Amino acid sequence: MSIKNVNIKQEDAAFLYGVYERVLGVLSESEAVLWDLPKGPERDDYIHAYGAIVTDVLCKLRAPLVRRYPELDTTRPEGPSDLLIDRDAQEAVNRLTSSQVQQIDAALLADCAPSWRKVARVVGTAMSQLYEAFPEIPDGYYATRIVHLVKLGHLESQGNLEYMGFSEVRLCA
Repeated sequence: MSIKNVNIKQEDAAFLYGVYERVLGVLSESEAVLWDLPKGPERDDYIHAYGAIVTDVLCKLRAPLVRRYPELDTTRPEGPSDLLIDRDAQEAVNRLTSSQVQQIDAALLADCAPSWRKVARVVGTAMSQLYEAFPEIPDGYYATRIVHLVKLGHLESQGNLEYMGFSEVRLCA
């Protein structure tokens, strides 16, 4: 059963929304440590698990509450754009072949639907599916591919595409 189909009072939804926001804040404290771990499969596993948890909190827990009660979401994007990629990650991105970029685009489009989906969810799902093939490719690159797919007319968007948690996409009709 989806949360959007659960009969939840607005005050309960507001309480849960606040809890999820605090969870995301605490989780974000670990990012710097994770990225500073020595490169290798163990670090990749930690980063992958972190991404999966954040994606689940955003897409499976918080987003259904906001869809039901949009007034809950009073947050505004802060900090640098999610599209920014650090130098090491950019080097990994530069090594991608055109067929690998097409593979990433295909994975992103495969998780899109005629209904709106959070960009964070679409990116997280594609990264999970392609993790073994592209462990060094950051979420910011996947997000830039979403922007490209919107510009090409494959996807429609709403919100601020520079921030995955503040934007949604759907397949063009």
